[in-house]
Amino acid sequence: MTDDRRVVLLTGCSAGGIGHHLAIEFAARGCRVYASARNTERLCGLEEHGISLVQLDVTSDDSVRSAVAQVLSEASRIDILVNNAGLICAGPVVDTDIALVRDAFDTNVLGVARVCTAVTPSMIAQGQEGLIVNVGSVSGYAATPWVGYYCATKAALHTMSDAMRMELAPFGLRVVVVAPGAVKSNLASHRDVSLSDQSPFLPATQAIRDRATFSQSGNPTPPDTLAKVVVPQLLARNPRPYITYGRHATMTWLLYYVPMFIRDSLLARRFGTRSLAAGATCPVTHQSGTIAAVYLYHYPSTIERLYAFFSNIL
Repeated sequence: MTDDRRVVLLTGCSAGGIGHHLAIEFAARGCRVYASARNTERLCGLEEHGISLVQLDVTSDDSVRSAVAQVLSEASRIDILVNNAGLICAGPVVDTDIALVRDAFDTNVLGVARVCTAVTPSMIAQGQEGLIVNVGSVSGYAATPWVGYYCATKAALHTMSDAMRMELAPFGLRVVVVAPGAVKSNLASHRDVSLSDQSPFLPATQAIRDRATFSQSGNPTPPDTLAKVVVPQLLARNPRPYITYGRHATMTWLLYYVPMFIRDSLLARRFGTRSLAAGATCPVTHQSGTIAAVYLYHYPSTIERLYAFFSNIL
């Protein structure tokens, strides 16, 4: 009997994370799902939902080729690819081990490229619509202190997805970016922050650690809630190119359009860069502070509202 269910391959499906719950939701909506992770022991609980498990390390060409070949051998096609595997990289841009930076780009950007390169030939050969979903982040919209490299990987992924969307459209393939806000996941637990004793950023150590786990503090959106909102949109006939959802998601997106000096001031105050300047009373530079003062003089209500609004939600 022919299996007409849509075949979905997901990366980064370790228990408790976004990919894990996306896999469950796809399966609940009648898809044939292949969930993968570097270590399949971390995929516990998925098989009971009828989900097949695949070992896939997105940083390994051989692992990617083997995993894709396995799915194609068993299911004959891949209709939907979800690139969710990700790695945090926290620390000052000028004081982070380049090896950690390389790992983050290898996973968050090149890992996506590897999997897409392995999957798209079969999608094109199918001669029917296929869907590539790249899980980015609202951090790709507006950079924040202490996670500059992580923000850079997500901005790169968004840009790469935009190019892919145009390049693959003639073949009937769609490319969608899912940009979660603060969603409960395992991402922040993968890396600690370590500064040398000579680092000029030592006074901000706790602020850096707080930023690394910021998405998990307060009241992050449960990953199953995200999945229930996002998956129906992905299965729709014409999904939007960008789907942004989760706590702080809309506000972070709006920050991109806020004047730069206001954004810098808000984020510096929120994430503790003021602690680096001896005797500093304001987290913005002298020039930005002067400009802000001029704006406050001429447009007090507007600027004060912006400061209050974003300070409360950041």
